[in-house]
Amino acid sequence: DTHTAPAGTIVTITGLAGSGTATSASLAVTTCASNSLGTTGSWNKDSGTLILTVGTTVAANTACEITFTLTNPTSDLTSPDVSVEAALTDGSSSIGSIASAAMVKATGDRYGISGGLAPLKVVVPTFSTKTIQQSTPVSGASNEMTVTITSNYVLNTGSGAAAAKVTITG
Repeated sequence: DTHTAPAGTIVTITGLAGSGTATSASLAVTTCASNSLGTTGSWNKDSGTLILTVGTTVAANTACEITFTLTNPTSDLTSPDVSVEAALTDGSSSIGSIASAAMVKATGDRYGISGGLAPLKVVVPTFSTKTIQQSTPVSGASNEMTVTITSNYVLNTGSGAAAAKVTITG
């Protein structure tokens, strides 16, 4: 049936190189509404490749969202070019393929980082400006400190994990 991705079809996502996630034969994934592409995939850190096997047929023109978690590296990384392809099978017989095609990456900003929604775009948080000065060196006088900081990330307000906390020591 040329209108489905039958069970046994292999879907390969390539180009996610640079992640800190170790190679694993069973990376946890969530796929489609009914986990049609399984609950684990084969992840290769070096090549940045995730391989999924269709467990139950996915009908043509059916959107299938796949989610998985990768660990960002500890240094800056430009978002890589990511592609997807499929080897279609019907049982044990090959019935064709879907050619490798570039995936469209999100272009939105995240936390003030331009293009921060693109996969594996990593920017190490830093202060580009970090200065401090005092108003007077006179003993016993009231001394106003002025600190100037500029961060490459949005410093969020609020409470909990989303709130930024700036600590000055020394």
